[in-house]
Amino acid sequence: MVCCHHLSINAPNLKKPADVLCDNCMINNGCRIYETRPNVCRTWHCLWRRTEALQPELRPDKSGVIFSLKINYEPRYIFENAYIACMALTNPCVFNSPAVSEAIDMFVKESSFPVWLSFQGSKSLFYPGAELANAITTPSTTESTPLLEQGKSWLDNYNAMLEPLQNRQAMFGHEFLRI
Repeated sequence: MVCCHHLSINAPNLKKPADVLCDNCMINNGCRIYETRPNVCRTWHCLWRRTEALQPELRPDKSGVIFSLKINYEPRYIFENAYIACMALTNPCVFNSPAVSEAIDMFVKESSFPVWLSFQGSKSLFYPGAELANAITTPSTTESTPLLEQGKSWLDNYNAMLEPLQNRQAMFGHEFLRI
């Protein structure tokens, strides 16, 4: 139920600011409108719930981090099209805890999606690192020439995943605003 509190939702049939418990949330009892909840709630990509590799101690209320797959329809640049968002709920120091750090490393090693770290509405790109990101976004002018082949391969794989993922998500809407 952490998402019912920390995320901002702006859907036609549900509006809720960040850091305010949803009116439909019944403490320790679930969602009052679960059977008729809006698509924005039905399609929420909580990675703790959907990724077996994330251990019980990484449950958002225990770890202090929401891990999610974010799909953005108005990205400012390529690493915002679809990415793993790691949102610290109360303190960014939680990213340094062993379990959270290990989970972030797992997403980086998988290397399919960019990984962003977020706290209180601001975010920073964690993966790809600056040099690889430069090789990906500006291959013709990068000083990271040893990473050009890796950057091209990463971008080809990323682009191949994006369209089907965005098309699937578009069926449900994209009303979550905060990562």
